[in-house]
Amino acid sequence: MHTVNIRVTHRRADVETLETFAFPDVEKALRDIHSLPHVEECVIIQTCNRVEIFAASGDVKAARHHIVDYIMEDVLSRMRRRSGISEQECVPPELLANKIIKFSSKLHDVMEVEYHTPALRHLLRLASGVESMIVGEDQILGQVRDAYNLAKRAGTVGQFFDKIFTKALHVGQLVRSTTGINKGAVSIGSAAVELAEEVLGSLQGRVVLLIGAGEMGKLVSKALVSHHPGEVLVANRTESRAVRLAEELGGRAVRFSEIPQAIARSDLVITATSSSEPILTREMLEGRKGEMVIIDVAIPRNVSLDVGTLPGVRLFNIDDLREVAERNRKAREREIERVEEIIDRELGLLIKHLYRIDVEDIVSELFREAERMRRREVERALRMLGNGVDERKRRVIEDLSRVLVKRITSPIAENLRRAAEMGDQEAVRVAEKLLVRGDEDVPEGEAEKAEEN
Repeated sequence: MHTVNIRVTHRRADVETLETFAFPDVEKALRDIHSLPHVEECVIIQTCNRVEIFAASGDVKAARHHIVDYIMEDVLSRMRRRSGISEQECVPPELLANKIIKFSSKLHDVMEVEYHTPALRHLLRLASGVESMIVGEDQILGQVRDAYNLAKRAGTVGQFFDKIFTKALHVGQLVRSTTGINKGAVSIGSAAVELAEEVLGSLQGRVVLLIGAGEMGKLVSKALVSHHPGEVLVANRTESRAVRLAEELGGRAVRFSEIPQAIARSDLVITATSSSEPILTREMLEGRKGEMVIIDVAIPRNVSLDVGTLPGVRLFNIDDLREVAERNRKAREREIERVEEIIDRELGLLIKHLYRIDVEDIVSELFREAERMRRREVERALRMLGNGVDERKRRVIEDLSRVLVKRITSPIAENLRRAAEMGDQEAVRVAEKLLVRGDEDVPEGEAEKAEEN
């Protein structure tokens, strides 16, 4: 059994494309995909900035073919329904045809597919928070856990994915307890509040309307508290949840039916519901006067696009949070390196556990030998440069050598692990024979002569 990951994420797709791919009913999609030929197990991770399918199969390329066909048919069916066209009509109207052509052309550009070890590595990175739009955010770990549990309840997970997702959740917890990847990290919710403050100048004294009291709404609320808004109004379809969240914020709950009146007096509106239809429409805001900022962090979007054309209204969505996300990522670059080291180690253990072929001793020897050679050659180069090498230049040389070694050895290790996955024991034996110590025992002068020759 092997793994295929098919995904559309914030890395390549804008919010409109993510919205197109998002499954309206994840549990139904799970069952549908699980029933496809060659698909043995299935988990879907769907958040505000990603739609990911993990499938287990004995023939991952055949499984991928059937899953992509299912995605295309699902999206096409939804397009037809929105346009009022029956499934039996073979030739859609020109407008729908253009949408389908546009969607099909985007498919190749935005969809990422990985098999075997790269797919497993991606899952570990995902659970660790380094694949998130907001690097280091904790929310994704809970979302991976929820997706796994939903698949278990739906009966689309077996022993193979039990091992894999248990490992992913373990790695996600491990990196958060042993690195600083999530220390002081923002979330999508706090990024939205940060963007609002940049646009408005300050939230102090402002009236804020938060629509949605679910997980994302709670993240937004936590961020709001530290920015000291003048008043916070909370609306949610389930009124009791709005009341609880409003009490935590020291704000006031409003009924869902009272949203138009609440909007009339709000400076900032943040929407974060799971509704499949727009919550805010142009008609609801047309009578309002004055400036207003609306930030929609939901997928599908909660706010109609034409709302942004109203005078005085500035409408933002997930796409507009990218600048905040980039600042957050740069602040965590060193921690990302530490997380990657943990992922490399745990990935090797997972492959060994899954396929019962231990290549990690060979991989470890490869890395050890490469590091010995790197250190020796760096020291040799520094001696040749003499006393003119200050600490800054030394760090540059060290960093350059590490990057070069990693880029050379990582693909070799990846191919060796993939051979183990595929049960190619002959390739593993050959690698073991070929991986011998370098010339560390050769006297330096002799080594230099050999290089000159």
